[in-house]
Amino acid sequence: MKKIFTTYSMQKRLLAILLLLVSIFMILFGRLFYLQVLRAEFLQQKAESQWTRDLPINAERGTIYDRNGVALAVSYTTYDIFVRHSNVENQVEVANLLSKKLGLDYDTVLNKVSNHKVSESLIKMQVESDIAKELKNSGVSGIYYSENTKRYYPFGDFLTQVLGYTTIDNIGQSGLELFYDKFLQGIDGYSSVQSDIRGTELYNTLDSYVPSIAGNDLTLTIDYQIQLLCENATNLLMQNEKPTSAQMIVLNPKTGEILAMTSKPSFDLNNLPRDDVESLLQNSKNLSIVDVYEPGSTFKVLTTAAALEEGKTTLEDRFYDPGYRIVDGEKIKCWKHIGHGSQTMVDGLNNSCNSVFVDLALRLGKDKIYEYFEKYGFGNLTNIDFAGESAGIVMDKDSAKKVDYARMGFGQAIAVTPIQQIRAISSVVNGGILYQPYFVKKISNSTGSFEKEFSPVAVRRTVSENTSEKIRYMLEQVIVNANAIESFIPGYRVGGKTGTTETFTSSGKINGEYIASFVGTFPADDPDYVILVVVDRPTSGSYYGSVVATPYAKMVFEGIIKYKNMQPSSELASDLRKMEKNIEMPNLVGKSLSEAAGIITNLGLQYELDGEGGVVKAQYPAPTTMMYKNGIVVLTT
Repeated sequence: MKKIFTTYSMQKRLLAILLLLVSIFMILFGRLFYLQVLRAEFLQQKAESQWTRDLPINAERGTIYDRNGVALAVSYTTYDIFVRHSNVENQVEVANLLSKKLGLDYDTVLNKVSNHKVSESLIKMQVESDIAKELKNSGVSGIYYSENTKRYYPFGDFLTQVLGYTTIDNIGQSGLELFYDKFLQGIDGYSSVQSDIRGTELYNTLDSYVPSIAGNDLTLTIDYQIQLLCENATNLLMQNEKPTSAQMIVLNPKTGEILAMTSKPSFDLNNLPRDDVESLLQNSKNLSIVDVYEPGSTFKVLTTAAALEEGKTTLEDRFYDPGYRIVDGEKIKCWKHIGHGSQTMVDGLNNSCNSVFVDLALRLGKDKIYEYFEKYGFGNLTNIDFAGESAGIVMDKDSAKKVDYARMGFGQAIAVTPIQQIRAISSVVNGGILYQPYFVKKISNSTGSFEKEFSPVAVRRTVSENTSEKIRYMLEQVIVNANAIESFIPGYRVGGKTGTTETFTSSGKINGEYIASFVGTFPADDPDYVILVVVDRPTSGSYYGSVVATPYAKMVFEGIIKYKNMQPSSELASDLRKMEKNIEMPNLVGKSLSEAAGIITNLGLQYELDGEGGVVKAQYPAPTTMMYKNGIVVLTT
């Protein structure tokens, strides 16, 4: 018989078996090393998740205060309600109790309670504490509670678009809640109990509790009292003038601090219209920051400042207005179709004469006009601490013709945001410094371990102090002598300028629709407050800024005077007697334009025209209305 095995072949077989065993051992060792060392932390977490049941403890969101400590947005404790199937003794009883107490559909709750495929089901979030207490006192097993917080706005429909709102998970969704979300959010905690493989809680075992850390608080530049004045004034404006929308801003021109900002229509922040997404999104927009408009005659203040600064005009400079100017073959009309005749530069601003500002724009020339657009910040973001800001619309310089920048001189052919406009005007009345507007003065936490303060940011100089002084004087003269007389406050120095411009869309001008506005300064000789009112498409009968915007700014100024306990100036004491509503408005309907104009002028009143006919069809104010001297009468012909 042939010999099959040799010593040599046996050795090779043993060596192969040995190598195989070593390889298997190394693979097992490597796998153990990987699991017990490299993946130890991950597996430990997975194991803990299997033998423990965690409930989140949501962090309390930081409080938002006004500059004086009035709470504008707060958070309070609520409870999220869970059910653990393995701990439910009577499914019907639990479903019946939860559906009744929480106002939920019984079948939906029962499906969650009886679902054995998940260890834990969320029934409802942010349940009020009194209801959660009733559930707990019921003694029904299987119901669990996790601390949560709910956002609450003490004043409801107040600063709606500025404050914004959060999701049900307390994540900022709009406004300052969104912009400062990472500061307002805290750090969530949790509570943990041990359980068996089915999720049943094991009693007398180790449990843990990690508390949440509250978010930081915001202190705003907003003054609650001034904001309240603006809210009330714009609500009245919406009621009386019936516009599409209205905005009002009060700015400290010396710092850029926003003292008040409101936009209507709006809604109660505690009762969001989430079932009407289109309405929610539309009314959530802060129109003062994200929307643009043609500023109209309030822009004339900025053209005047640029022309004075560049030596293109003086206060005594004279202009002649026949009612129009012709530029590039196009006729640019003044609002007063028969013209203002001969007038000084001060009169030109008082009369809001378009012809004067066409002349100033042409004197400045395209290069200088665009240089001042850059100085004033038009076409660029203000860098306000708010999401979604618009840069406005400035025509490309190379595309602008002479007739275009002629119109820009009186606030047409350029679109700005209200915050850009009030910032630019503030710069030409505060001594010539353009400030960055801002909402938040301070970020801090309740323990005092963190605090960040924000200071005014001066961006650039727009005009000299000398020019600024002249602008302050001219704006006060507008109030005393001309078309903003309705904002006059006897004994107090107020400056201002009205604006009225036609509404444009991408398809062109919309006939019969206007945007009315007013910008005011107070005190006029050294302003601490600048106010801008923008009224989009009023439908009450009049659309002039002097009628539908100015009176509501006056309400706010009068409120500030009372709030700050400001005393009238002794040097203006005579104004208390001079400025009384002692002129009775006559009936002018049916009269010729020339006859009506003569009557108005003889009474010491002024008039604005709506239409180009020769007979008066309507008038504003109505007959028998008492008027100030130099007050405005609107004649529809």
